[in-house]
Amino acid sequence: MRQCDSKLKLLRTAHELIYRQSYGSVGVDQICEQSGVKKGSFYHFFRSKSDLTVAAYQDHWDQMRIRWEAIFGSNLAPLQKIDAYLDFVLQTQRERVEQYGRLLGCPFVSLGSELSTQDEQIRRMAQEICDQRCAYLARTLGDAMAAGQVAEADPKLLAYELQSYVMGLVQQAKIANDLRVLERLKPGVYRMLRTQLTVPA
Repeated sequence: MRQCDSKLKLLRTAHELIYRQSYGSVGVDQICEQSGVKKGSFYHFFRSKSDLTVAAYQDHWDQMRIRWEAIFGSNLAPLQKIDAYLDFVLQTQRERVEQYGRLLGCPFVSLGSELSTQDEQIRRMAQEICDQRCAYLARTLGDAMAAGQVAEADPKLLAYELQSYVMGLVQQAKIANDLRVLERLKPGVYRMLRTQLTVPA
């Protein structure tokens, strides 16, 4: 097995195991066994489980960011981009229910909540990814305000409020293990934006 293949297997296996279970319940031995990579190779690539986790979740965000770029870099109108983003959130949660048999919520929020008081580098990573997501939303909300589609406000602050609502509802759905919780996603967001639920064509 080539080194790059071994490293990628460790990254993808670590993310999946920690996402499905928790950081505290997953050990290095389990990650190595499930990925088929020897423990010596693990320590060739990473100093600790914490270092692997940061790299694994950054790798996962790099994969997800392709979809974010496709949505927010498209030629859609601002509110259509927001609507497409909410569809993406719903679709992702449905797919994970089909894959894992239960709702798992947001991987970054779940990990950040578990470890924010215990591991500073993981806390920083989760915060940085949150900031990057909110930057997409802030630019789009600024465009919506310029077009008169959303009431004037601080777009950055509104982006964090919107993202907090979305991720909070996703985590509520995880706790309830019930996709129906997410039926409130679009109505709540559009109330927040003081606009109609129907997105202009």
